[in-house]
Amino acid sequence: MSTQRPLARAHMLRAIRTHTVRSSGRVSRRSLATPAHPPPAPKSVPPHSKDTQSYLRRLNERLPRFLRRYTTPLLGAPVTHVTSFLILHEITAIVPLFGLVAAFHYSAWMPDLRSESESGESSAFDQGVRRFGRWLGKKGWIEESDVKTVAEHEVTGITLREHAGVRLLLEFATAYAMTKALLPLRIAASAWATPWFARSVLTPTTNMARRLFSRN
Repeated sequence: MSTQRPLARAHMLRAIRTHTVRSSGRVSRRSLATPAHPPPAPKSVPPHSKDTQSYLRRLNERLPRFLRRYTTPLLGAPVTHVTSFLILHEITAIVPLFGLVAAFHYSAWMPDLRSESESGESSAFDQGVRRFGRWLGKKGWIEESDVKTVAEHEVTGITLREHAGVRLLLEFATAYAMTKALLPLRIAASAWATPWFARSVLTPTTNMARRLFSRN
């Protein structure tokens, strides 16, 4: 009986040591295991895309209600579509403006839109006089007296051939008023051509520019 107790105690100690070694092995394997990868950080929106979205939002707020049905869907569109629409919107403003100015300048005909501003309200013609009066004056193409003559509607009786500055400002102001009157057509055309422009022009051009800069 006395010899069985030391043997049982020895078996018990051996079992405890074996369990401890196995437990420590499991702990060490867990500690050496590769930690889980952290979740990927959300992609941040580039600053230029935020500026583009904010510009489109301001433009949408300034438009009449019946034109917003063309621009409101673009608020949730991809950046390429928003950028394409804004580029087309500028193209449809610049091309008719300078095309009309050239047509007025090289022809003997120009519509008289000054009567729109006689009601006292600021018309598109008056806005064109102020905007292009400053721009043409900075270029040195017209004088301050020319701007005053057109702004105060004192053109009657003036020979435009002898007053080149007055005629040039009249051409730009008239072209600006007519281009602004075409705004509904310009918005609709820009929205219609946006998917094609983004797919066929903007995306290939952007990819080509990225490849060129990556090589350098």
